[in-house]
Amino acid sequence: MDHLARRCGSWLFVAVILVVPQAAWATDTEFRDFSISVDGKPSGNSQFTISRQADGSVSVSTQAAVRITQVFFKYEFTTQTSEQWKDGRLVTLNANTNDNGKKFEVKASAMGPGLRVQVNGQPDRPARPDAWTNSFWKLADAKYHNKEIPVLEEDTGKEFTGRLLYIGTESLTVANQKQDCYHFRLTGGSYPVDLWFDRYHLLVKQDFVESGHRTIMQLTNIRR
Repeated sequence: MDHLARRCGSWLFVAVILVVPQAAWATDTEFRDFSISVDGKPSGNSQFTISRQADGSVSVSTQAAVRITQVFFKYEFTTQTSEQWKDGRLVTLNANTNDNGKKFEVKASAMGPGLRVQVNGQPDRPARPDAWTNSFWKLADAKYHNKEIPVLEEDTGKEFTGRLLYIGTESLTVANQKQDCYHFRLTGGSYPVDLWFDRYHLLVKQDFVESGHRTIMQLTNIRR
């Protein structure tokens, strides 16, 4: 497993999504706790810390840890990331990941109209300035719904062009409460990723299968 993350719905549902507030935190900082299961067994956890700044920028830090111990399969994954966003654009990224012994340090920073990405201290390279990160902490802008979208993998520094497909509105139990959530599917990467977002467009669930192992990350608690 390389990392923890990676049709068209009716235009009526898409129109409903467009009128939902893009950000609506009750306080400046929100903590979102997630459980992670692999092949139906509890295997780890993750936490998102989302802070809204006075200038309109948003700071997002994430951490995740997964450990799988089976007779013929052992796997460990840890990651810590920090993202800064302003006006819907990634401004800075710092990520440190240990993927079963493979270590990655990924940095990204906006420079003028562009974005530069550096991996493991190597010379930086240009990347799409409108890239969506695979933390998927927030739903991408509506202009990418049912269209192609550039994606930056925080854990490896790789990029790919995906397609973000709107599946529909579904009722999920989120942090012990029933909610109508927006279901999207991202294709074009190493494997499809199903993603669900709440009415504030924040991630509540993701589900994918990699190397035959199904991984589900589910929101269990919200703290402010």
